Amino acid sequence: MHIEVALRVPRLISSPCADRSVRGAARLMPSRFVASLVLLCAGLTISAEGRAQYGETAAVEREIPATNPLDPTAAGTEVQVTDRIVAQSLDELLRRSAGTRVVQSGAQGTPFCLRLRGAPCDQSTVLLGDAPISNPDTGAFDLSLIPLEALGSFQVFRGGAPAWLNQGAIGGVLRLIPRDVDRNELGARVTAGSFGSWRASLYGGYAGDRFQFFGGGGAAGADNDYPFLDDKGTIFDPTDDEERRRENADFLEGFGSSNMVVETSDKSELRLVFLGMGRDRGIPGAGARLALRARDRTTRLIGSASWTQEDDGEFPYRLQVLTTYDYGRNRVDDRFAEIGTGGGELTDDRNQSIFGRIASEVEVQRWLVLTAIASARYFFRDPEDALANVAERDSDRLTFSGTLETLFRGRLGDVLFELRPSVLLSWTRTSVRFTDLGTQDENRSAEFLPTYRVGGAVAPLEWLSFRGSVSSGFRLPDILQLFGNRSTILANPELVAEKSLAYDAGITVRGHGRVVSGYATVGYFLVNVEDQIRFRRTSQFTLIAENIDEGRSQGVEAELSGGISPHFLITGELTWTQARDQTTGNQLPGQPELVAFVRPEGHTLGLSEQVSDLLVFAEVNHIGQSFADPANLVVIQSRTTFAVGVGALFFEGKFGLGFRADDLFDVRGQDLLGFPLPGRRYSGRVSYEHHW
Repeated sequence: MHIEVALRVPRLISSPCADRSVRGAARLMPSRFVASLVLLCAGLTISAEGRAQYGETAAVEREIPATNPLDPTAAGTEVQVTDRIVAQSLDELLRRSAGTRVVQSGAQGTPFCLRLRGAPCDQSTVLLGDAPISNPDTGAFDLSLIPLEALGSFQVFRGGAPAWLNQGAIGGVLRLIPRDVDRNELGARVTAGSFGSWRASLYGGYAGDRFQFFGGGGAAGADNDYPFLDDKGTIFDPTDDEERRRENADFLEGFGSSNMVVETSDKSELRLVFLGMGRDRGIPGAGARLALRARDRTTRLIGSASWTQEDDGEFPYRLQVLTTYDYGRNRVDDRFAEIGTGGGELTDDRNQSIFGRIASEVEVQRWLVLTAIASARYFFRDPEDALANVAERDSDRLTFSGTLETLFRGRLGDVLFELRPSVLLSWTRTSVRFTDLGTQDENRSAEFLPTYRVGGAVAPLEWLSFRGSVSSGFRLPDILQLFGNRSTILANPELVAEKSLAYDAGITVRGHGRVVSGYATVGYFLVNVEDQIRFRRTSQFTLIAENIDEGRSQGVEAELSGGISPHFLITGELTWTQARDQTTGNQLPGQPELVAFVRPEGHTLGLSEQVSDLLVFAEVNHIGQSFADPANLVVIQSRTTFAVGVGALFFEGKFGLGFRADDLFDVRGQDLLGFPLPGRRYSGRVSYEHHW
């Protein structure tokens, strides 16, 4: 077996897969670009001629085997958004990372979020590049608002995140990386599926000597009138159960994105990123409590500008200045009180956030790298309810934070090692103004929240590494928990911040041979959270957030990604989590003990000049039993779903056809407060992409 020697990419470059010479390998083999891109980030290397060779490696310096490009001491996974033939969405791709649980409330166009290692969705931070687009003020980030067309890849960091990301999140970090181009391209994609679902997009890219641009936009919609079993709210009496179709679950949205890079000098670049989304959807309510007229209209606009300078001279360094503006508007029309907790509501809430950061990284010696980051963010919330008796009041939050990290690295004989101690200091001032029982009140607070992380990694062999870390984290109560959502979530302005202490250890094996290539990793984690916020059900359809003394999550996670020759690839993950309330010993609501995913796929590659590739895949996704309430009385049943798909590329990848079937055995099931999920569904895709 030929052991992998990873490409030696300077530590200052954020991702090996972002290196132009690496990405360019796919262009030289257009008939194989789908499989080779997937294999590339699972360990594929480039020969001296620049041609993608399965099983060949370049004679370059050895590095610690890892599953992410930022920090070998962190439990992180990078997933490339490369298979664009068969219809897919971000929630499908997120399942490929260990320790993840995608929480859904319905079919396409409905909100979904990501739980990491048993932590609720709002305990994880979402970044667009290096800029946070989720925060404690807006609650759990709705990932359905991110168009997959705008992404080139994403990284999931579980537990303590790399210092460069400047985050002290309890659950972890999801880092969305905008799509880059290194060649001119023009493409279109149309997808249609069950329950009236459709999606259409146009995109294009230009790659000049000092200027690159990728942009696109499109629209999507669905009727989402899928069948479900209505239990009439009597879950213990099946005699009144009735199958009916979902009503008022339709949606229509438009989206657009762009990513522009201007090389301002040989060592610096300016990057401008934009994401925009507008959606109008019905709010159908829980299965046993239908809402036929409630509507939600959401607008999200995110703009980011960053300037980065890198120098690999005598003292290599990276300097970054970044700013982001984030605007969100959410309008809910529930004037007939179908989903609300009381009278009707006609809301128009606006959120605005301004974020800025300065970051630097300097290699003082080959064995010593220093990182320093300073950031500030101001958030403003302006709520409105046209039907309220008392006018809603605005709230705001100002946060300053800074990170310092010292990286020690070197080798003892043939053993490589890294040690990364870091500290994050954060100060926040919050003014929460709210209306309670017709009176207005204000809650002002200021908190200083220091956190730290110490991570280490050792590689005794070229294909084997051990990692471990200890980290602390914090999370302030979010707007959803403090104010509620005027429907299923009740307000609780008395919540206090959560604080965590996490331990993490893992083993990674990564090899690259003529026949078998890829990586496998297994790890253990333990997270203790003081004053943990968890939801308690107050009625059949409402929840309230409350602090508990302590919550504990521990578990084992395993991940596999690789292939046997370029023709057969496999991705899989298995996570066992025990998440418990330490006061009662009960399982924390909404967290199953076992989550598993596996996806084998096969490629023919280069059948002829006309047929570039034929692919077939299967997916198995299992989510174990969980509970909807802290007392563990209401069970959310486990479910195992199967998906299959086929695809074809023609004429050097210009034309593509794809088809997939999800939930093949019509398991259906439910998630989140009894919201029924769609069952068996089909989708087909036609795509065109031209490069020059």
